[in-house]
Amino acid sequence: MKGAEREMRKPLERQFRIVSNFACLNLLNTELMQHGRRIDLLSDFSDLVAWLRAVGVLSNSEAREAETRWTGTAEGESAFAAAIGLRAALRTFAERLAQGKPVSDATVDVINSVLASRPSHRRLVRDGQAFRTRLVPQAAKAIHLLAPVAESAADLLEHGESSLIKSCENPSCVLYFYDTTKNRSRRWCSMEVCGSRIKAATYYRRKRASQAKAATTTPVRAAKRPD
Repeated sequence: MKGAEREMRKPLERQFRIVSNFACLNLLNTELMQHGRRIDLLSDFSDLVAWLRAVGVLSNSEAREAETRWTGTAEGESAFAAAIGLRAALRTFAERLAQGKPVSDATVDVINSVLASRPSHRRLVRDGQAFRTRLVPQAAKAIHLLAPVAESAADLLEHGESSLIKSCENPSCVLYFYDTTKNRSRRWCSMEVCGSRIKAATYYRRKRASQAKAATTTPVRAAKRPD
């Protein structure tokens, strides 16, 4: 996103905020707020591979292979640029759905372009005494690594409930999540981070207000005159 600041050092995987069960939402959450600044955790293709591994799109061996094949190459840089473009489209996607607005055709086009980039074939496999076929995607090019993220967005649009896509209620947080709680009452990207922080701030604010009110309403006793 325009104006986002990029980390100069490579982020450790623990810095990624995995707060949704949809990879598409977790991708847009690679932009977050720290100390009042917008931070971008993706600075190059290696960071992208680390994120794909963190969200389970790539196994450790697949991530190592991707690093070896495409880090520092034009193809890797092109895939990274496509990931940033997809992330921007997904942020618009999440913002509109969270506001009850329809997804734009432009966003759908971006998702479809990534979906169309990866070829696949059907494979016949045994299933007990029977047979079934399954779709086997290929990852012959770096851009193919993004297909599962686009598939996540397609699945969310097709099978999910748009009303359950929510932004964190912390006004200084920019993360999104899909509410899977039983009563659909999730408010925070993470209770451990934003939830506890806002609740603590609210408690201390109320406490200070109560103390200030008590100070202004307590009668001042007149000094006793000496006999």
